Amino acid sequence: MIRHQVYFDRLGSMREDSPLWRSVFAGLSVLRLIDSYVETGASVDPTNWAQLHSVRSAVDNVSDGDPMRGVLTTVLEEANKRAAVDEVVCASLLQYGHALDYEASWGLAVDVFSTVAKLARPEKNPRLAVEANILVGGSARRNGDWEISARAYSQAAYIADTVGDREGVLTVQVGIANTYMAKGNLPQAQTILDDVIIQAQDRAMADVHGRALHARAALAARQGKHAEGLKLAYEALGHIRKPAQRDEVLDDMGAMFTLLGRYDAARDTHLILANTAQTKLVRWSASLNLMELASLDRQELAFDTYSRELAREPLNPWLRAHYLLFLGEGFARFGRYEAAEDALSEASVFADVNQLHELAFKAQSALEALHATSTSKPKFSTASQWVPEEVDTVIRAISDLRKATVAASD
Repeated sequence: MIRHQVYFDRLGSMREDSPLWRSVFAGLSVLRLIDSYVETGASVDPTNWAQLHSVRSAVDNVSDGDPMRGVLTTVLEEANKRAAVDEVVCASLLQYGHALDYEASWGLAVDVFSTVAKLARPEKNPRLAVEANILVGGSARRNGDWEISARAYSQAAYIADTVGDREGVLTVQVGIANTYMAKGNLPQAQTILDDVIIQAQDRAMADVHGRALHARAALAARQGKHAEGLKLAYEALGHIRKPAQRDEVLDDMGAMFTLLGRYDAARDTHLILANTAQTKLVRWSASLNLMELASLDRQELAFDTYSRELAREPLNPWLRAHYLLFLGEGFARFGRYEAAEDALSEASVFADVNQLHELAFKAQSALEALHATSTSKPKFSTASQWVPEEVDTVIRAISDLRKATVAASD
């Protein structure tokens, strides 16, 4: 297979010399330069001057407002001034991969993270090798590439276990649990997460503890324990410091508010994230949840607006399946039964093809409910308005966060 094939595929699907094409082309140029440095064993090679000039031109052609320009410039500068592709160059490549991941270019991110995973020698820098493989696992999971994700997590776990990196092992376990959860194997995910939470707490590993609590909160919500999920998610916020990860926790909390029938709190949370979240994944997820809220509140115009906007976005399989499910349920609530049947049928097939078994079951159940309805609307379940007292505490905290966010933007 051609190295960096995903880049060539992406370029082939774009209008040549468009701003996005130039950004992707510059990334490919930098990666191929790194490849040549690795093959020659040094970046200081007189025969590379023409290629280096060409790569510089490609990076300089990236739009000033494109965040990729800055990270690619850093990679190029670090690679050019060093005698080899070392840890510093690999670290700058990881930043490029993160930028792609934030922009929802998961296929490209997997390629970049995989490049670092191949460059990182476990015997010299096991932590870099573990980190790179974990990042491959996460991006591949978000892209729906289950086999690549599983292999990367397995490799990361092997390296971390070999060198006694317990934090790395536990971080991998959280990623594996998230994969089980995405595919609908909730009991296996819970077994892993409960063990990780105990170990991370005993070892005072705040980051891993926060990640595991967040995943466990999402799992509780999937099990119908929405109040418990909110409490766990709120606890996770106390351990997580990275803004992008905090956005993900808040997004899940917003979904739990919806399931508890606290639509105002849910809307506040998702409106904040739709405008301020660092990653496209969370912004899309927030918009998707706002689309569902619009249908629950019978706001058909808002529902149609969100659905049209999201239809144009390159959602990953997880979000696309949810989009089709919420679309079908929304159409049914508005009495648009033919469109509802089409959307739910597509959701069922799409989720099944992408091994999202729980979502496939939900879509099929909604489709059967639609078929069983003759003259009245299908009775999609809505959340109870009753919530335990502890949830009100979390709602007040989210309200305070919303006020602080608004104040900071003024």
